[in-house]
Amino acid sequence: MLITSPSLQRWCGKVSEVLWLCAAVAVPLVFNPWGNSVFELPKSILLRALILLMLLTRLIQGIEARSELARPPSDGRVPVATWLTLALAFVLTLSTVFSGNTRASLWGSYERQQGLVTLMAYLVLFLLIGTGVRTHAQVERLWLSLVWGSVPVIVYGLAQGIGLDPLDWRTDAASPVVSTIGRSNFVGSYLVMILPLTLARALLGRRRLRYLLLLSGQLACLALTQARGAWVGTAAAAMVFGLIWSAVTRNRRQAVATLMAALLVTGFVVALNLPDGPLAPLARLPGLDRLSTLSQTNAGSTAARLTTWRATLPLVAARPWLGYGPETMRPVFQRVFPPELVYFQGRHTVVDRAHNLWLDMGMSAGLAGVLAFGLLLAGLGWMAGRELRRNSGGWEQLAWTATAASIVGHITDLQFGFDLTASATVFWIVLGLVLARGRRSSSHTVDRTPTSRQTALLPYLALVLLGLTLIGLLCLRPLSADIAYRQSLLSHPSTERSRWGQRAVRWWPLEPEYHLGLAWNLMQAGDWQAAESQLLTAGRLSPGDPHIRVAQGELYARWAEIEPDRYTQAEAEYRGAVETAPTVARYHTALGLVLIRQGRIEEGLAELERTIELDATDGAAYRHLADVYRMMGRDTDADWARAEAVRWGAD
Repeated sequence: MLITSPSLQRWCGKVSEVLWLCAAVAVPLVFNPWGNSVFELPKSILLRALILLMLLTRLIQGIEARSELARPPSDGRVPVATWLTLALAFVLTLSTVFSGNTRASLWGSYERQQGLVTLMAYLVLFLLIGTGVRTHAQVERLWLSLVWGSVPVIVYGLAQGIGLDPLDWRTDAASPVVSTIGRSNFVGSYLVMILPLTLARALLGRRRLRYLLLLSGQLACLALTQARGAWVGTAAAAMVFGLIWSAVTRNRRQAVATLMAALLVTGFVVALNLPDGPLAPLARLPGLDRLSTLSQTNAGSTAARLTTWRATLPLVAARPWLGYGPETMRPVFQRVFPPELVYFQGRHTVVDRAHNLWLDMGMSAGLAGVLAFGLLLAGLGWMAGRELRRNSGGWEQLAWTATAASIVGHITDLQFGFDLTASATVFWIVLGLVLARGRRSSSHTVDRTPTSRQTALLPYLALVLLGLTLIGLLCLRPLSADIAYRQSLLSHPSTERSRWGQRAVRWWPLEPEYHLGLAWNLMQAGDWQAAESQLLTAGRLSPGDPHIRVAQGELYARWAEIEPDRYTQAEAEYRGAVETAPTVARYHTALGLVLIRQGRIEEGLAELERTIELDATDGAAYRHLADVYRMMGRDTDADWARAEAVRWGAD
């Protein structure tokens, strides 16, 4: 089959646009209720599949045009933003190569999916949009896709906020509003970026009412998330929007009003946080109760953030240049886990993010990553400022104002949180719009009509098949594996659960979570050697992870009920976990119980007492301690420990 080269290039360009529009709309919406990783895995997989298809169409365009993947401007120079993006990609790649857990840094953790593969997808999306969006109509379509793509998110979020959710989601967040994104604070992060874009359309004057209604729905959904970081980010976005637009329109009154509003809001929040201040009665109202605890540093999420930041700083200083690699914070942080964190976030809390953009970047890619990302933001900010000064059209200046507010609001929000696939995808799309609009307005390239020649489509069939094969291997197989893993956790007979678990491992053997799940099913069935094999595989996939060593210790402890010699192996695994994470209380409990079962009562008692030193609210540890005291004839101590167990709900 033959087609003219210009027609093929135009067709590929249209396909690319459809794909990035799909990324803007579908990535925040997609989730998989049949899998175990309901939100992040399907979102990241969809993004990767779309990026592979975009690269395929751009490659065909490049072959036909006999040019590079990203075509330079007419003067032959590559934009500075492109070089900065490549520098960031290079730093992230180096940090992955030198990571202590290359697999996790490459593919991402099971919970977050933010490894190098996903991070590169964001950067490629940014460059493809930045170099592929060339016309005002394309900008409009992408902008409207971001704005109106939020409708299902806010409708579902509002329904959850008033208790009309047909699906029974489980969340430990302050709000039940998880929408299609997975957690209320992530919904808030997404809305922070969309709100300024919607406001700009509302101010444009055309079809204002519908945009005002949409804006109201977004604000209502944001309020229901109770995400304080997102509220702060929205306030920052509103202030930036007001000040920039005041400067553009030379409206001093509006600028003064914006600053006064910012001061009033700040003063209100400060007064609300005063223990016996004039606004103390308002602190009990829904929503305001969240704001009234911002200054509370001895409990809650504020205390948890401060504690996490203090513990993270020495880790960054210990490996400053390239960090530890993406998605490696969880096992690294356990080395310095602050015991008081259990009082703020719970006993089984897992810290895999610092909840601060720059600390998280420092942990993942070191100071080199912080510098590369900061320079990229600065370069795009300079471009936005240049275009604001250059453009005189009302919509162009309004669009640049909204884009700047969206970016600043999100960066502010990330000082207290972190990105996942939905919000990160939107963020890099907005950055791509900045690059595309800046290049479009500064380029004076005259479009040249390509030479009309016949092109055979058959040679490109191999490229298409390769792309589809990669999508099957890298996208469909992990998704199928996660569905199988979910089935292995349901209440089937043990043999059926093991069969589903084996299917999950076979379809995606790179995920240690699936090996852990299968090991647990095999353990329940009494197949000790097979369970051991799965745990050893998980340990090789995630070296140095104390969580896996504890799982191995539990296997040997159960196995020892049949073969007592296995207690030695259980002790070795638990000791390895304790050495890696000496301040995690529950690891000492597990080691203490194994020592007691071996008849080493004094050593076991010391470990249980160490548990209480680290976590004075662990009722189960108090119960075990009471049994040991009673065994040793220390009845007074046993009575005290039993009373503490009852006090903390473990009787």
